[in-house]
Amino acid sequence: MKLNGVAVVERYGRPGVLSRTALRLNVFNNGVAYDLYDISSVTLFSKARNVSPSTVLESSSQVISTSAAEDAKFRWVQYAGAIRDISLYDTAEANQSYIYSAGVGEYVVVLSPEMSSTTLADVTLSNEASSVGEYIDVWTVKHASTSDWSVIINNLKLYADNFVVTTEPLMLKSQTKLIPNAIRLGEIINLKVGTEITVLNKNLDQNVKNTLSEVAIQNPKFRILKHNEDTNLAARVEVSGYQDTSSLIEVTGDNTMLFSLNTAVLTDKSIAGLGAGTGTYSVEAKYDLMDETIISPMMYFTVR
Repeated sequence: MKLNGVAVVERYGRPGVLSRTALRLNVFNNGVAYDLYDISSVTLFSKARNVSPSTVLESSSQVISTSAAEDAKFRWVQYAGAIRDISLYDTAEANQSYIYSAGVGEYVVVLSPEMSSTTLADVTLSNEASSVGEYIDVWTVKHASTSDWSVIINNLKLYADNFVVTTEPLMLKSQTKLIPNAIRLGEIINLKVGTEITVLNKNLDQNVKNTLSEVAIQNPKFRILKHNEDTNLAARVEVSGYQDTSSLIEVTGDNTMLFSLNTAVLTDKSIAGLGAGTGTYSVEAKYDLMDETIISPMMYFTVR
């Protein structure tokens, strides 16, 4: 994942203590992305010392207690009374401790090795080996203007074993699969391309192979084509190119790439030579895997 062009590791991507780790919160209301009315802070605690919410929260108000706040590892707060747009994020220390909006109902804070203990007078999570372990990030939020403050608690695990040493060149194989294979015209649907990564080196220990097989793909892009049977039209028409989709694809913890396709674009006449919106389409996924750039085979789907 990239935030304003800066590479970060999401919590499910085995983040290490030296990584810039993005802690993301996606909010939905009845299945629809929903902007919170307010976020006061995001606070990081050691999970080992806080195995129950009661050790962090006031029993009456159910927000972070004063005594628990003193034990926080780090705290992110709003900037000048407002959540910042993700386009303002960079690696300068002054920008490390703010809460960012990455879209409707999508919020991000970044745990960064550049943060110092002087930032906002809070204690930062150090990059020493003792910092490896499990944590909880506690988001203090208001769902609506009339709501009381409440908290959302998530889990985070930081690793120290992201460094892997091999004595031979690494050989990786990836396979992709598209879901769904059939779409109805008028739908807005996520094209899902799952990626399975296999380590081919026979001499590597299985534990090393397991770690390497969890490597995250980077810089995902899609190329979507329509395949016309009408001889009066071009055989292939580009619906979206690699450049069009490079900033629009999300990647999940199991290396599934997601791209939201609004099929209205297939009938609004914005794509020259497309013909009817229904028909056969294909997706090619292009992504970086370690030091390789992979282009998948065409994966076909039908719009009915």
